[in-house]
Amino acid sequence: MDRSVEANPLDVALGINEETTDSRPVSRRRELLIAAGVIAVGGASIAVAFAVVPATGGDPFGPRWWPTLLGAGIVVLGALLVGVAIRRPDAASEDAPTRRGLVRMLLMLAAIAAYGVAWYFLHFVIVTLLLAAGLTFVLGGRCWRDLALFPVIVTAVLYGVFGVLLGVPL
Repeated sequence: MDRSVEANPLDVALGINEETTDSRPVSRRRELLIAAGVIAVGGASIAVAFAVVPATGGDPFGPRWWPTLLGAGIVVLGALLVGVAIRRPDAASEDAPTRRGLVRMLLMLAAIAAYGVAWYFLHFVIVTLLLAAGLTFVLGGRCWRDLALFPVIVTAVLYGVFGVLLGVPL
């Protein structure tokens, strides 16, 4: 069955050819490095959480508990990744990274960094809509539902949870 796939406009604009199908042996060292990175991010999250000034209202949880809980969860998941990497037998091969994948990853990281900067100058709703639409576009969304409806829903849910329910100033 031959399926002709239209070229992705983002790939065409960036001059990216079709993905390669090269395979390489699985690297346990790479999996352990990824797990170490996850654990480091969780540890950094916990360290930053302790830099938050405690509230003075007698709240048993305070502003530190949620970031600390998230950081601890990230550390636990990183430890689980270490266990999986050690116990899993080596696979015969895995797909090599492609130029398309690397470009998409770099575009997503740039969009997230721009989101952090833009949040200082624009309202949460505006930058979150733009981020969600931009990430959706980078990941292949092209119809109006993908680029308009989905970001509106994501932004509304985030604003509802953090801005309305939790009272976080956005």
